[in-house]
Amino acid sequence: MENGNSKIEIGNSQFEQADSGKVAGREEVLASIRLTARGELGETVMSYWMRVKALFKRKELDRDLEDELAFHLAMREAKNRERGIAGKEARYAARRQFGNVTRIKEICREAWSFVSLETIWRDLRYGGRTLAKNPGFTAVAVLATALGIGVNTGIFSVLNGVALKLLPVPRANQLVSIDQIFHGHSRRILYGEPGLFSYPEYKNYRANNHVFSGLLAYAPFLQETTLGGESPRQLTGAETSCNFFDVLGERPTLGRTFVEADCRAPGASPVVVLSDDLWRSRFGADPKIVGKSVSLNRANFMVIGVAAPGFRGLDPWPSEFWAPVTMQKALQPEENLLEEDNASWLALLGRMRPGVSLDEVRADLGVIAGRIDQQYPGRTTTLAIHRATFLGRPEERTVVVGIGAVVLAAVGLVLLIACANVANLLLARASARQKEIAIRLSIGGSRWRIIRQLLTESLLLAFLGGAAGSLLAFWSVEGIARYVLAHLPHGVPRLVWDVSPDLHVWGYSLALTAART
Repeated sequence: MENGNSKIEIGNSQFEQADSGKVAGREEVLASIRLTARGELGETVMSYWMRVKALFKRKELDRDLEDELAFHLAMREAKNRERGIAGKEARYAARRQFGNVTRIKEICREAWSFVSLETIWRDLRYGGRTLAKNPGFTAVAVLATALGIGVNTGIFSVLNGVALKLLPVPRANQLVSIDQIFHGHSRRILYGEPGLFSYPEYKNYRANNHVFSGLLAYAPFLQETTLGGESPRQLTGAETSCNFFDVLGERPTLGRTFVEADCRAPGASPVVVLSDDLWRSRFGADPKIVGKSVSLNRANFMVIGVAAPGFRGLDPWPSEFWAPVTMQKALQPEENLLEEDNASWLALLGRMRPGVSLDEVRADLGVIAGRIDQQYPGRTTTLAIHRATFLGRPEERTVVVGIGAVVLAAVGLVLLIACANVANLLLARASARQKEIAIRLSIGGSRWRIIRQLLTESLLLAFLGGAAGSLLAFWSVEGIARYVLAHLPHGVPRLVWDVSPDLHVWGYSLALTAART
């Protein structure tokens, strides 16, 4: 402060008190204290740089604020004394005339701070302390929320792993599954789902499409396999086109994968690629396995490679070996499917060229389907094309997603019940806090400020419950999966669905947490 024109500075603001004896009112004081840069910067808000500086000068600014408010109160008290008001009454009158000092401090602090961040942080700290003082209430509310969110997230995690998660291969977002839907008289020979393709159809689509950088075919099956001198056991394997590994972007650990020469003619190349698991479990991770012979259904195949660890094929159960599709007759002597034009037995998977959309794929392949239909009067074929997942067949996906939706709706009721219970707890607790709320209102706290604080506490409870529920879901799902796999009947192939959390699951859990709030 200076004599003459009294200048009061708080940070970057100034207020001049004239010698006329005029006492500043509440609004004038607020106008002086708020850190609004005037003069050269006009009416613009204080720069972010000044706010950053204020972060490191908070104690100094608080001290200056106290001094300035004390100065204005003292001036008003002195003015009251001049008017004949004596003693403490002059001080009380000055405070009544000046207004709520605490509220003025809050407004001034907001002016020199990043309001949203600091206010949120203050609300969170206060909410955390409040919840910590009531551990019983907090534990019950968090547990109820965790059960509701945990059950829902667990079910969705399974559904996501089965029907929504993309295949665990490089650039999986470029891969699409293709299925046929026949209308009219198809006279189809079925060796699997109706939407599968024949080998001649596969070659037609592969040769004439303009949207794929690669189109593969594969046929999963179970085989009695003799390995070395051991007794036969059931293995899971797949017959594949010779571009199978190239289209998927998979590279072998040992040896090589198939080349086009391996598929040049039916029965010409009795070669096989082993899975990493089979190589380790049945061949002791023999580094010299490449070139050795194994017997598959009494037919001798030469091992040409070992697939990378973690690659288990394109089906919910792990493939333990892969053989060229042209060796179908050797593996299944009772059938000769390669020459069947109208037989359903091969699944198709294509890798889209960069920049190609699903609509373009549908249009391009639709032209090919129309040409093939001309060979079968009375038949019309439409194609179902979608992102490739473990459940590639539309029939399978429809059933699983339908069941999953019903189950999610059912367990959604669990979450609603949990939310209702927590809401009742919050209402009961709010009644017990009426005195606290009344005191905060009496000392200048706004209704919106108190509502925001209560909402922050509810958000904290929801976050804690959501975090606990997510952990519960992930632990329970993994535990259930391990239990099921350990108790599968002999001969049933082991499923390899990945139910670990990804962005879909995290987003779903976050949405449930937000809905709970």
